[in-house]
Amino acid sequence: MKHGIHFISGLPRSGSTLLSALLLQNPSLHAGISSPVGSLLGAMLRGVSQDNESAVLMDDAQREILLRGVFEGYYHALQETRTIFDTNRGWTTRLALLATLFPEAKIICCVRHIPWIIDSVERLLRANRFELSKIFAYDPSGTVYSRAEAKPGPSAKVSPHGPSAITQSSAARSSFLKKRSKKLLCL
Repeated sequence: MKHGIHFISGLPRSGSTLLSALLLQNPSLHAGISSPVGSLLGAMLRGVSQDNESAVLMDDAQREILLRGVFEGYYHALQETRTIFDTNRGWTTRLALLATLFPEAKIICCVRHIPWIIDSVERLLRANRFELSKIFAYDPSGTVYSRAEAKPGPSAKVSPHGPSAITQSSAARSSFLKKRSKKLLCL
């Protein structure tokens, strides 16, 4: 990436959209609300892993080039003139990979207390009372208590991968911080 890439991640309703909007006011920066690059990277990772029988024909250098190519391909028109800030909640589960692909990159992690997130989501649900929410699988029978206690699923807003993703993210953060503490900024 000619002008560099940085990453924004973290909890929902914690300010990542506001941060992206502020960064976007600078014409030399590009920051979006959320990009599909995280999903594209996940698909590419599956394609170059041992799950794919052809993966044995690739070495790690080829894998790295292919994975970096996901970013370069998606941002091909912007990377020549702007610094990229890619936003995706999943970046916290890929800290080591991002640090390898982009050693100069910084990761901004927006955080907020979980009860405040639940309160914020509840306010959104009440403001949109005539529509069911994808966050809770369009379930019309939920209450604030059932939603707060619900086991996260694939469409969950706080942690779509459940408690294990939070644990993995914490372990990755600890490992990441030991080696690269200057690269992670928590807001």
